[in-house]
Amino acid sequence: MFLFSALIKYSETTLLIDEELHIDKDIQLIVMSDFNVDVKMNEKEFGFMKKHFDLNMVPTNYPSTLGNSYIDSTFTRNISPELLNYVYYFSIIYRSYTEL
Repeated sequence: MFLFSALIKYSETTLLIDEELHIDKDIQLIVMSDFNVDVKMNEKEFGFMKKHFDLNMVPTNYPSTLGNSYIDSTFTRNISPELLNYVYYFSIIYRSYTEL
């Protein structure tokens, strides 16, 4: 819901609310997020990004999780980006403390 409310002013859907609003279709937009939905498995679910905001998903060739899923996605309008793979490693350090 937050995503939709943040982007509504860039959508023709706004004209249904107020016909006198000016929609700047030439504005460049980038939406990047961890959607927690595997894009490769649920491509149709992201159709609203194209339909309502004219945002195109930037293709990626690399999964974003260790489980080989694609949950981090980038959508753009009026921009032709090139995504570069950035490998980020993290670790959890467990420490045990003993009282003397």
